Amino acid sequence: MRDSQAWRLSLIIFLLGLMSGCATQPPQPVQIDRISPEQLAALVPPPQSTLSLDEIVTMSKQGKTDAEIIDAIKQSQSRYALTPSEVLSWHQKGISKGVLDYMQQANALAQQNAIADEINKREKARAEAEAKLKRERDYARLRSMDPWFYGPGFYGGPGFYGGPWGARPYWGGGWRYW
Repeated sequence: MRDSQAWRLSLIIFLLGLMSGCATQPPQPVQIDRISPEQLAALVPPPQSTLSLDEIVTMSKQGKTDAEIIDAIKQSQSRYALTPSEVLSWHQKGISKGVLDYMQQANALAQQNAIADEINKREKARAEAEAKLKRERDYARLRSMDPWFYGPGFYGGPGFYGGPWGARPYWGGGWRYW
């Protein structure tokens, strides 16, 4: 009877140990590198207008088409950050809806491009850091697998034929020359 209880107890302990060995760590939450409003304001290029809105009103009153006015804005490389009330005000002064839509779209596109450039720059820095860590890991793995590894720079580095002792044996048989 005592043997069966001991057997059960040892079986329960074994199963509990086996189950605790299967426990895993919860996945680490993904860290999102957010852009603060101050960083966003610094990233987004400020609107610049060499062609004033009054000149655009004058062009509209002279009878120029939307395409001609938009071409003039493109050539002057002007951008406008207008609030909705300003858009309404300038429309009442004579700028057409098509021109005002183009102004808003061009400004939004410039903001999107600035943000995309920043994201690409951060992603490139992350990829470079990851590549550096991989090189360091591979270097450490090579160092741990080869008892005769002295690393680059030892007595002239790999081009010096294996350091001060010249050629040396390696794990695959034969001789290694570097």
